[in-house]
Amino acid sequence: MKSLKNLMAWTITILISGIFTIVIYPLHLIRNLGYHLRSPSVLLYAAIFFVLDRFTKLVILNNSHLLPVKVVDEFFTITYVKNPGVAFGWFPDWRLPPIVMALSMIVIIAYYSLKLPEEERLTRWSLALLVGGAIGNLYDRIIYGFVIDFFLFHFGSFDFPVFNVADVAIDFGVFMLFVDIFFLSPDEDSENKDQLQPAPTA
Repeated sequence: MKSLKNLMAWTITILISGIFTIVIYPLHLIRNLGYHLRSPSVLLYAAIFFVLDRFTKLVILNNSHLLPVKVVDEFFTITYVKNPGVAFGWFPDWRLPPIVMALSMIVIIAYYSLKLPEEERLTRWSLALLVGGAIGNLYDRIIYGFVIDFFLFHFGSFDFPVFNVADVAIDFGVFMLFVDIFFLSPDEDSENKDQLQPAPTA
């Protein structure tokens, strides 16, 4: 009975997501095409990053019998790793929490992105990277039960944790958001305050 309820919950979630992705969002893009051409559309570019992530992972899957391949000796290798945990192989016994966290983040960011001013370009790019990367790894967890990782860097005797394109997108998104919040936003706030201050009277 419990497994049936879980199956129904997943089915409803996938149907709602599918309807939004296939029907509602394309209509929203067409209706606001000029806006999306002027300013980065978070969900549109997130979809592009997701497609790029899927493409690289499909190439790895289709050529997994040829891997690993050393691209640069003692520095960079293309490999094939099944990662059941979160980023970089941490917490391998976790299954449901990463899926719930990724879904929550995607929904929150997607909702917030629709309210972002047109001028917030850096914020839009960072959110697009975060959503695209999150969807890429979420797809793997739901379909395969693990995330496909393949970039492996070596630093002497140390092997950096294996990662993928989605992980790169998420890391860049977090970095850009950090820069935007802690380094650019204070300047914007001070400029806004200066504009709001009344001009001195003679």
